[in-house]
Amino acid sequence: MVILGLDPGTSRIGFAIIKANKNNITPLSYGCWEIKEKQKGKKLVVLAKLLNKTLKKYKPKVVALEKIFFFKNAKTAMSISEAIGVIFYVLFKNHLEAIELTPLEIKQNLIGYGRAQKKDIQKIIQFYFSFKELPKPDDTADALAVALAGFNKIKCLKK
Repeated sequence: MVILGLDPGTSRIGFAIIKANKNNITPLSYGCWEIKEKQKGKKLVVLAKLLNKTLKKYKPKVVALEKIFFFKNAKTAMSISEAIGVIFYVLFKNHLEAIELTPLEIKQNLIGYGRAQKKDIQKIIQFYFSFKELPKPDDTADALAVALAGFNKIKCLKK
């Protein structure tokens, strides 16, 4: 099963493609899309194109994404919500299922403690995938964590 994990943002979107079978989970590709466009509409179009290109190349069966649930800055929350809207539109057009996970669920799933720090997530991802260094930027580590937690959630639902 191929899973796409996304860490939505306004100008930076973390992505991770993992391939999972019974015995092994392997990262196929991961990184951070840096969208340099200043105009909001153009940013969203670029996001849609990057997502479509990734879906076409890797053909994931499921997409897991981090769900925003609280923000102190309403302007930031609105911008991220717009990006998430574009993501859901592209997924719907491609007949794909999405799993939304809150940061608390992701941390609970991977570490067993919902209040873990970002650095803890990076370290668990580094250890799990045997990376020589911590995955950077944070958006990349978060996307890998979302993909892995998404896979774990699917596995639990199938039991």
